[in-house]
Amino acid sequence: MTIWSRDTERETVGRRLALVALCLGLPLLGLGYQVASKFTALALQGAPFGVDWLMAALGQPWGPVLLVIEILSMATWMIVLAEIKLSAAFPMLALGYLLVMVAGWTLFHESIGGLQVLGGLAVLSGVWLIGRDRP
Repeated sequence: MTIWSRDTERETVGRRLALVALCLGLPLLGLGYQVASKFTALALQGAPFGVDWLMAALGQPWGPVLLVIEILSMATWMIVLAEIKLSAAFPMLALGYLLVMVAGWTLFHESIGGLQVLGGLAVLSGVWLIGRDRP
Protein backbone atom coordinates (compact mmCIF):
# COMPACT_ATOMS: atom_id res chain seq x y z
CA MET A 1 0.00 0.00 0.00
CA THR A 2 1.23 3.48 -0.83
CA ILE A 3 -0.07 6.97 -0.17
CA TRP A 4 0.90 8.19 -3.65
CA SER A 5 -1.69 8.65 -6.39
CA ARG A 6 0.66 7.42 -9.11
CA ASP A 7 2.99 4.45 -9.11
CA THR A 8 6.55 5.62 -9.35
CA GLU A 9 9.56 5.01 -7.18
CA ARG A 10 11.03 8.40 -7.98
CA GLU A 11 10.90 11.13 -5.33
CA THR A 12 9.73 14.37 -6.94
CA VAL A 13 9.50 17.98 -5.84
CA GLY A 14 5.71 17.70 -6.16
CA ARG A 15 5.63 14.77 -3.76
CA ARG A 16 7.77 16.56 -1.20
CA LEU A 17 5.65 19.69 -1.52
CA ALA A 18 2.46 17.62 -1.12
CA LEU A 19 3.78 15.99 2.06
CA VAL A 20 4.78 19.33 3.58
CA ALA A 21 1.43 20.80 2.60
CA LEU A 22 -0.43 17.87 4.13
CA CYS A 23 1.53 17.55 7.35
CA LEU A 24 2.19 21.23 8.04
CA GLY A 25 0.30 23.55 5.71
CA LEU A 26 -3.23 22.22 5.98
CA PRO A 27 -3.27 21.76 9.76
CA LEU A 28 -1.90 25.28 10.28
CA LEU A 29 -4.29 26.82 7.75
CA GLY A 30 -7.18 24.99 9.45
CA LEU A 31 -6.04 26.27 12.82
CA GLY A 32 -5.74 29.81 11.49
CA TYR A 33 -9.22 29.61 10.01
CA GLN A 34 -10.78 28.46 13.29
CA VAL A 35 -8.97 31.09 15.36
CA ALA A 36 -9.96 33.85 12.92
CA SER A 37 -13.54 32.53 12.97
CA LYS A 38 -13.66 32.64 16.75
CA PHE A 39 -12.34 36.20 16.93
CA THR A 40 -14.84 37.27 14.27
CA ALA A 41 -17.71 35.49 16.02
CA LEU A 42 -16.84 37.15 19.34
CA ALA A 43 -16.88 40.56 17.65
CA LEU A 44 -20.32 39.84 16.16
CA GLN A 45 -21.81 38.34 19.30
CA GLY A 46 -25.48 39.26 19.60
CA ALA A 47 -25.79 40.68 16.08
CA PRO A 48 -28.73 39.24 14.13
CA PHE A 49 -27.78 37.01 11.21
CA GLY A 50 -28.40 38.41 7.74
CA VAL A 51 -26.79 40.47 5.01
CA ASP A 52 -25.81 43.19 7.50
CA TRP A 53 -24.18 40.52 9.67
CA LEU A 54 -22.18 39.21 6.70
CA MET A 55 -21.00 42.70 5.80
CA ALA A 56 -20.06 43.33 9.44
CA ALA A 57 -18.12 40.04 9.49
CA LEU A 58 -16.16 41.06 6.40
CA GLY A 59 -15.51 44.44 8.01
CA GLN A 60 -13.89 42.84 11.04
CA PRO A 61 -10.08 42.60 11.02
CA TRP A 62 -10.28 38.80 10.85
CA GLY A 63 -13.07 38.67 8.24
CA PRO A 64 -10.92 39.10 5.13
CA VAL A 65 -8.33 36.78 6.69
CA LEU A 66 -10.98 34.04 6.66
CA LEU A 67 -11.44 34.43 2.91
CA VAL A 68 -7.70 34.37 2.22
CA ILE A 69 -7.21 31.27 4.38
CA GLU A 70 -10.10 29.53 2.62
CA ILE A 71 -8.53 30.18 -0.79
CA LEU A 72 -5.07 29.09 0.40
CA SER A 73 -6.57 25.95 1.94
CA MET A 74 -8.27 25.02 -1.33
CA ALA A 75 -5.06 25.53 -3.30
CA THR A 76 -3.05 23.55 -0.75
CA TRP A 77 -5.60 20.71 -0.80
CA MET A 78 -5.34 20.56 -4.61
CA ILE A 79 -1.54 20.30 -4.35
CA VAL A 80 -1.94 17.44 -1.89
CA LEU A 81 -4.55 15.55 -3.92
CA ALA A 82 -2.50 15.85 -7.10
CA GLU A 83 0.11 13.58 -5.49
CA ILE A 84 -1.49 11.74 -2.56
CA LYS A 85 -4.47 9.40 -2.50
CA LEU A 86 -7.61 10.92 -1.00
CA SER A 87 -7.99 7.96 1.37
CA ALA A 88 -4.49 8.59 2.71
CA ALA A 89 -4.65 12.40 2.82
CA PHE A 90 -8.06 13.01 4.37
CA PRO A 91 -7.41 11.34 7.76
CA MET A 92 -4.46 13.67 8.29
CA LEU A 93 -6.90 16.58 8.46
CA ALA A 94 -8.07 15.18 11.80
CA LEU A 95 -4.81 16.40 13.31
CA GLY A 96 -6.20 19.90 12.97
CA TYR A 97 -8.84 19.04 15.59
CA LEU A 98 -6.11 18.63 18.14
CA LEU A 99 -4.49 21.94 17.22
CA VAL A 100 -7.85 23.70 17.51
CA MET A 101 -8.48 22.11 20.90
CA VAL A 102 -5.12 23.37 22.18
CA ALA A 103 -5.73 26.82 20.66
CA GLY A 104 -9.12 27.02 22.37
CA TRP A 105 -7.47 26.21 25.66
CA THR A 106 -4.54 28.64 25.26
CA LEU A 107 -6.07 31.58 23.38
CA PHE A 108 -9.67 31.54 24.59
CA HIS A 109 -9.21 29.93 28.02
CA GLU A 110 -11.60 27.10 27.19
CA SER A 111 -11.41 24.15 29.53
CA ILE A 112 -10.30 20.75 28.29
CA GLY A 113 -11.60 17.76 30.18
CA GLY A 114 -10.25 14.27 30.49
CA LEU A 115 -12.67 12.93 27.90
CA GLN A 116 -11.48 15.53 25.39
CA VAL A 117 -7.87 14.52 26.00
CA LEU A 118 -8.87 10.87 25.59
CA GLY A 119 -10.72 11.75 22.39
CA GLY A 120 -7.65 13.57 21.08
CA LEU A 121 -5.53 10.51 21.76
CA ALA A 122 -8.15 8.39 19.97
CA VAL A 123 -7.94 10.72 16.95
CA LEU A 124 -4.14 10.40 16.90
CA SER A 125 -4.42 6.63 17.21
CA GLY A 126 -6.94 6.51 14.39
CA VAL A 127 -4.77 8.58 12.08
CA TRP A 128 -1.82 6.35 12.89
CA LEU A 129 -3.83 3.19 12.21
CA ILE A 130 -5.23 4.49 8.92
CA GLY A 131 -1.81 5.68 7.78
CA ARG A 132 0.04 2.44 8.46
CA ASP A 133 1.81 1.05 5.43
CA ARG A 134 0.38 -2.45 5.85
CA PRO A 135 -2.87 -3.98 4.59
